Amino acid sequence: MLSIKSAELGVALIMPQYEHARALAEIANSKDIAENVGSIGEFPHPYTEKDAFEMIDAAISAYSMGIGYNFEVIPKEVDSPVGMVGIRNVNMHALSAEMGFWTGEKYRGRGYTKAALSMLIGFCFFKLGLIRVYATALKSNSKSLMLMESLGMKKEGILRNAAITNAGPQDQVILSILKDEFKPKLDLTFDE
Repeated sequence: MLSIKSAELGVALIMPQYEHARALAEIANSKDIAENVGSIGEFPHPYTEKDAFEMIDAAISAYSMGIGYNFEVIPKEVDSPVGMVGIRNVNMHALSAEMGFWTGEKYRGRGYTKAALSMLIGFCFFKLGLIRVYATALKSNSKSLMLMESLGMKKEGILRNAAITNAGPQDQVILSILKDEFKPKLDLTFDE
């Protein structure tokens, strides 16, 4: 099982586990998460244990094909998942990947997501050998945009009407970080 650990940050990233499906479903069952992750239908609401099992199956499949890496975020003091981070659209020709994340509402504002994303970006650059990580967020999702900018990601532009939400078509902001822009010195360990 692939995992990323950092004693310094106090967070572990582990591949999704079937035995955590119920806990993942409980924290993912959020209208706010569903409305901010992407277009209608990309993230179900209500989010059930069946949805969690399907997500775990998809994560295992993407990992086995080398096109995606998804991780549960497990803080040391909580010892259960508080959210998910991952990359998809891994392109080993262009050495880039798209990053995504969500955090259960009751775990926001504690630094877990920032630590997890920093670890994920470090994994992309230092384990996978990528040179670019990018992400999108709804233009209206100021908290996600501020979080990504705090990691050193830079805005590249606006993707006009790139997502369809309950409020209708929405613009997305695309941000990226390049390997030579990534400054954190992390004590990461990668286990497989």
